[in-house]
Amino acid sequence: MKWVLVVESSDVDREYLARIIERLGYKLFSAKSGEEALHFMNQSLPNTLIMGERIPDYDPMELGRTIKEDRILSSPPMLLMTSNPDHLFHERARQAGFNEIVQRPMSIRKFFTSLEICLSSNRRLCIRAPMSFPVLVKQGIDKLSMMTHNFGEGGMYLPTTDPLPGKTEVDVEFKLPGLRNEFSFRSQVVHAQNKDTDEVPAGMGLKFLNMKPAIETVFGIYMENFLVKRMAMTA
Repeated sequence: MKWVLVVESSDVDREYLARIIERLGYKLFSAKSGEEALHFMNQSLPNTLIMGERIPDYDPMELGRTIKEDRILSSPPMLLMTSNPDHLFHERARQAGFNEIVQRPMSIRKFFTSLEICLSSNRRLCIRAPMSFPVLVKQGIDKLSMMTHNFGEGGMYLPTTDPLPGKTEVDVEFKLPGLRNEFSFRSQVVHAQNKDTDEVPAGMGLKFLNMKPAIETVFGIYMENFLVKRMAMTA
Protein backbone atom coordinates (compact mmCIF):
# COMPACT_ATOMS: atom_id res chain seq x y z
CA MET A 1 0.00 0.00 0.00
CA LYS A 2 1.25 3.47 -0.84
CA TRP A 3 1.74 5.85 2.05
CA VAL A 4 1.77 9.60 2.40
CA LEU A 5 3.61 11.76 4.92
CA VAL A 6 1.82 14.97 5.94
CA VAL A 7 3.88 17.73 7.58
CA GLU A 8 1.46 20.17 9.19
CA SER A 9 1.50 21.78 12.65
CA SER A 10 -2.25 22.51 12.74
CA ASP A 11 -4.20 19.65 14.36
CA VAL A 12 -7.36 20.68 12.49
CA ASP A 13 -5.67 20.74 9.07
CA ARG A 14 -3.78 17.53 9.79
CA GLU A 15 -6.96 15.66 10.76
CA TYR A 16 -8.81 17.01 7.72
CA LEU A 17 -6.06 15.83 5.37
CA ALA A 18 -5.97 12.49 7.18
CA ARG A 19 -9.65 11.89 6.47
CA ILE A 20 -9.20 12.65 2.78
CA ILE A 21 -6.05 10.57 2.32
CA GLU A 22 -7.29 7.54 4.25
CA ARG A 23 -10.62 7.63 2.41
CA LEU A 24 -8.69 7.49 -0.84
CA GLY A 25 -7.13 4.24 0.36
CA TYR A 26 -3.61 5.43 1.20
CA LYS A 27 -1.76 4.87 4.46
CA LEU A 28 -0.99 8.05 6.36
CA PHE A 29 1.80 9.20 8.64
CA SER A 30 1.89 12.72 10.00
CA ALA A 31 4.53 15.01 11.46
CA LYS A 32 4.12 18.29 13.34
CA SER A 33 7.59 19.63 12.53
CA GLY A 34 10.32 19.47 9.95
CA GLU A 35 12.65 17.53 12.23
CA GLU A 36 9.95 14.94 12.86
CA ALA A 37 9.37 14.64 9.10
CA LEU A 38 13.07 14.17 8.40
CA HIS A 39 13.22 11.50 11.11
CA PHE A 40 10.35 9.62 9.46
CA MET A 41 11.97 9.87 6.05
CA ASN A 42 15.28 8.57 7.32
CA GLN A 43 13.47 5.44 8.51
CA SER A 44 11.28 4.84 5.45
CA LEU A 45 10.61 7.03 2.43
CA PRO A 46 6.96 7.91 1.73
CA ASN A 47 5.48 7.70 -1.74
CA THR A 48 4.55 11.39 -1.46
CA LEU A 49 5.21 14.22 0.99
CA ILE A 50 2.48 16.82 1.66
CA MET A 51 3.61 19.97 3.43
CA GLY A 52 1.66 22.84 4.93
CA GLU A 53 3.10 26.34 5.27
CA ARG A 54 2.81 26.42 9.07
CA ILE A 55 5.82 24.46 10.31
CA PRO A 56 7.36 25.65 13.61
CA ASP A 57 11.01 24.78 13.00
CA TYR A 58 11.40 25.18 9.23
CA ASP A 59 10.39 27.53 6.48
CA PRO A 60 8.65 25.29 3.90
CA MET A 61 11.07 26.43 1.18
CA GLU A 62 14.03 25.61 3.39
CA LEU A 63 12.66 22.17 4.25
CA GLY A 64 11.87 21.48 0.59
CA ARG A 65 15.43 22.37 -0.43
CA THR A 66 16.87 20.31 2.42
CA ILE A 67 14.98 17.25 1.22
CA LYS A 68 15.69 17.75 -2.49
CA GLU A 69 19.41 18.31 -1.90
CA ASP A 70 19.70 14.97 -0.09
CA ARG A 71 20.55 12.19 -2.55
CA ILE A 72 18.39 9.64 -0.69
CA LEU A 73 15.54 11.78 0.63
CA SER A 74 14.98 13.52 -2.71
CA SER A 75 13.09 10.55 -4.22
CA PRO A 76 9.46 11.25 -3.13
CA PRO A 77 7.55 13.99 -4.97
CA MET A 78 6.37 16.86 -2.76
CA LEU A 79 3.11 18.81 -2.61
CA LEU A 80 2.85 22.23 -0.93
CA MET A 81 -0.42 23.60 0.45
CA THR A 82 -0.39 27.38 0.70
CA SER A 83 -2.69 30.37 1.10
CA ASN A 84 -0.21 32.59 -0.76
CA PRO A 85 -1.64 33.24 -4.28
CA ASP A 86 1.42 35.08 -5.62
CA HIS A 87 2.75 33.34 -8.73
CA LEU A 88 6.33 34.33 -7.83
CA PHE A 89 5.92 32.49 -4.52
CA HIS A 90 4.64 29.45 -6.42
CA GLU A 91 7.64 29.64 -8.74
CA ARG A 92 10.04 29.76 -5.76
CA ALA A 93 8.26 26.73 -4.32
CA ARG A 94 8.84 24.78 -7.52
CA GLN A 95 12.48 25.84 -7.52
CA ALA A 96 12.68 24.57 -3.92
CA GLY A 97 11.58 21.14 -5.13
CA PHE A 98 7.79 21.05 -4.85
CA ASN A 99 6.18 19.16 -7.71
CA GLU A 100 2.62 20.32 -7.03
CA ILE A 101 1.09 23.36 -5.28
CA VAL A 102 -2.47 23.44 -3.94
CA GLN A 103 -3.99 26.82 -3.23
CA ARG A 104 -5.97 27.36 -0.02
CA PRO A 105 -8.93 27.45 0.45
CA MET A 106 -8.59 23.98 -1.00
CA SER A 107 -10.62 22.34 -3.74
CA ILE A 108 -10.81 18.61 -3.07
CA ARG A 109 -10.70 17.99 -6.82
CA LYS A 110 -7.48 19.99 -7.18
CA PHE A 111 -5.95 18.32 -4.13
CA PHE A 112 -6.83 14.82 -5.32
CA THR A 113 -5.56 15.46 -8.84
CA SER A 114 -2.28 16.90 -7.49
CA LEU A 115 -1.89 13.96 -5.11
CA GLU A 116 -2.43 11.51 -7.98
CA ILE A 117 0.18 13.29 -10.07
CA CYS A 118 2.66 13.04 -7.21
CA LEU A 119 1.91 9.39 -6.45
CA SER A 120 2.46 8.20 -9.99
CA SER A 121 2.81 9.87 -13.35
CA ASN A 122 1.59 6.66 -14.99
CA ARG A 123 -1.85 6.68 -13.40
CA ARG A 124 -4.93 8.42 -14.77
CA LEU A 125 -4.69 12.04 -13.72
CA CYS A 126 -8.31 12.64 -12.83
CA ILE A 127 -10.27 12.67 -9.66
CA ARG A 128 -11.75 9.27 -8.76
CA ALA A 129 -13.87 7.98 -5.92
CA PRO A 130 -15.11 4.57 -4.75
CA MET A 131 -18.68 4.02 -5.89
CA SER A 132 -20.63 1.18 -7.45
CA PHE A 133 -23.41 1.27 -10.04
CA PRO A 134 -24.40 -0.88 -13.05
CA VAL A 135 -22.54 -0.45 -16.32
CA LEU A 136 -23.40 -1.99 -19.67
CA VAL A 137 -20.27 -2.82 -21.66
CA LYS A 138 -20.75 -3.44 -25.39
CA GLN A 139 -18.15 -4.84 -27.80
CA GLY A 140 -19.67 -5.44 -31.20
CA ILE A 141 -22.77 -7.60 -30.68
CA ASP A 142 -21.55 -8.77 -27.25
CA LYS A 143 -23.04 -7.12 -24.17
CA LEU A 144 -21.93 -7.53 -20.58
CA SER A 145 -23.50 -6.11 -17.41
CA MET A 146 -20.87 -5.13 -14.83
CA MET A 147 -20.46 -2.99 -11.70
CA THR A 148 -17.93 -0.24 -11.22
CA HIS A 149 -15.21 -0.38 -8.57
CA ASN A 150 -14.63 3.35 -8.75
CA PHE A 151 -15.59 6.20 -11.04
CA GLY A 152 -13.65 9.23 -12.20
CA GLU A 153 -14.04 12.28 -14.38
CA GLY A 154 -12.26 10.54 -17.24
CA GLY A 155 -13.05 6.87 -16.78
CA MET A 156 -13.91 4.01 -14.44
CA TYR A 157 -12.61 0.73 -13.05
CA LEU A 158 -14.54 -2.52 -13.56
CA PRO A 159 -13.62 -5.50 -11.35
CA THR A 160 -13.30 -8.77 -13.28
CA THR A 161 -10.94 -11.73 -13.41
CA ASP A 162 -11.35 -11.82 -17.19
CA PRO A 163 -10.46 -8.30 -18.36
CA LEU A 164 -10.28 -7.29 -22.00
CA PRO A 165 -6.78 -6.72 -23.42
CA GLY A 166 -5.21 -3.30 -23.17
CA LYS A 167 -6.16 -0.77 -25.89
CA THR A 168 -9.42 -2.64 -26.61
CA GLU A 169 -12.23 -0.18 -27.43
CA VAL A 170 -15.76 -0.72 -26.11
CA ASP A 171 -18.97 1.26 -25.61
CA VAL A 172 -20.26 1.82 -22.08
CA GLU A 173 -23.66 2.99 -20.89
CA PHE A 174 -24.53 3.98 -17.31
CA LYS A 175 -26.40 6.35 -15.02
CA LEU A 176 -24.64 8.14 -12.19
CA PRO A 177 -26.31 7.81 -8.77
CA GLY A 178 -28.54 10.84 -8.21
CA LEU A 179 -28.62 11.92 -11.86
CA ARG A 180 -31.41 11.14 -14.34
CA ASN A 181 -29.40 11.30 -17.54
CA GLU A 182 -27.93 8.17 -19.09
CA PHE A 183 -24.36 8.53 -20.36
CA SER A 184 -22.81 6.64 -23.25
CA PHE A 185 -19.12 6.71 -24.19
CA ARG A 186 -16.69 5.06 -26.48
CA SER A 187 -13.96 3.89 -24.12
CA GLN A 188 -10.55 2.26 -24.22
CA VAL A 189 -9.01 -0.27 -21.84
CA VAL A 190 -5.93 1.45 -20.38
CA HIS A 191 -5.24 -1.05 -17.58
CA ALA A 192 -5.98 -4.77 -17.32
CA GLN A 193 -5.00 -7.35 -14.71
CA ASN A 194 -6.50 -10.77 -14.01
CA LYS A 195 -5.22 -11.14 -10.45
CA ASP A 196 -5.68 -9.09 -7.27
CA THR A 197 -2.76 -7.10 -5.91
CA ASP A 198 -2.32 -5.34 -2.57
CA GLU A 199 -3.42 -2.05 -4.18
CA VAL A 200 -5.85 -2.98 -6.97
CA PRO A 201 -8.32 -5.86 -7.42
CA ALA A 202 -8.42 -7.81 -10.67
CA GLY A 203 -10.21 -5.82 -13.34
CA MET A 204 -9.82 -3.26 -16.08
CA GLY A 205 -9.60 0.50 -16.15
CA LEU A 206 -11.45 2.32 -18.92
CA LYS A 207 -10.70 5.76 -20.28
CA PHE A 208 -13.58 7.71 -21.85
CA LEU A 209 -12.77 8.84 -25.39
CA ASN A 210 -13.78 12.09 -27.11
CA MET A 211 -15.61 13.60 -24.15
CA LYS A 212 -17.41 16.85 -24.85
CA PRO A 213 -16.42 19.86 -22.69
CA ALA A 214 -19.97 20.18 -21.34
CA ILE A 215 -19.89 16.58 -20.07
CA GLU A 216 -16.44 17.09 -18.56
CA THR A 217 -17.89 20.04 -16.63
CA VAL A 218 -20.85 17.98 -15.42
CA PHE A 219 -18.59 15.17 -14.24
CA GLY A 220 -16.23 17.61 -12.52
CA ILE A 221 -19.06 19.22 -10.54
CA TYR A 222 -20.53 15.80 -9.73
CA MET A 223 -17.25 14.44 -8.38
CA GLU A 224 -16.54 17.57 -6.32
CA ASN A 225 -19.99 17.35 -4.71
CA PHE A 226 -19.62 13.61 -4.14
CA LEU A 227 -16.33 13.99 -2.28
CA VAL A 228 -17.51 17.00 -0.25
CA LYS A 229 -20.55 15.02 0.93
CA ARG A 230 -18.41 11.97 1.64
CA MET A 231 -16.02 14.04 3.75
CA ALA A 232 -18.94 15.58 5.69
CA MET A 233 -20.29 12.11 6.50
CA THR A 234 -16.96 11.06 8.01
CA ALA A 235 -16.34 14.27 9.97
